[in-house]
Amino acid sequence: MKNYKLIGCILAFLLFAVVVKAQQMYVVVAGIADYKNINDLTLPVKDAKAITSLFEYHTKHVILLTGKYATKTKLISTLRSQFKHAKENDMVVFAFSGHGYPGGICPYDMTSNEDSGLSYKEIQQVFKETKAKKKIIYADACFSGGLRENAPSSHEPDLYKEQVLLFLSSRSGETSIESPFMANGYFTSFLIRGLRGGADSNKDKKITARELFEFVSAGVKEKSKNQQHPVMWGKFDGNMILMDWNKK
Repeated sequence: MKNYKLIGCILAFLLFAVVVKAQQMYVVVAGIADYKNINDLTLPVKDAKAITSLFEYHTKHVILLTGKYATKTKLISTLRSQFKHAKENDMVVFAFSGHGYPGGICPYDMTSNEDSGLSYKEIQQVFKETKAKKKIIYADACFSGGLRENAPSSHEPDLYKEQVLLFLSSRSGETSIESPFMANGYFTSFLIRGLRGGADSNKDKKITARELFEFVSAGVKEKSKNQQHPVMWGKFDGNMILMDWNKK
């Protein structure tokens, strides 16, 4: 009888290990302050490193690209190579800090030609190629609200199918503010605080999409004196868990 109990315990442990292993995050973070062809910024590399540090606490699958290493070609190839490892129950995350334009983000080699940018359509194509059913974009970039163009509609999703969430630092006609008196941009500052636990309104150590939006939106609007308004868009459940501190 003891042997049967021991075997049962071992099987239960192995099953638990498989389930835990399947629930992984695969993350690509990019930050560009010094651009090749367009005007430079101050804080995006610091933003990217801070976001990377946060996610590295939860997963070993994190890749950071900064400056000249964040070209359009490199960003696309890195997203593909990183996300191809994700399984159906996993989450893929792309976090970006830098310049943006309506409908896309600006890689290091961005020019005045919009085709040199990384459009949402191109990111969406990479997302379509991954098996993961949870797909997240965090974008701290001017006019990032324009990424909503051609994005998935925000109708109530089938919670057992794909969920895509875009959390964008500003509306399509707004700039994303950075201050020399802060270590990170307004949006990134509150995003990190929120994911670290500041947004955990019910104290269950799980940060949901709804909790994160309410926390970040309120913080950024107050800090910017209502000049910057974060946007959350896509096809997702408001109770989708974006960060779970119970696993640490």
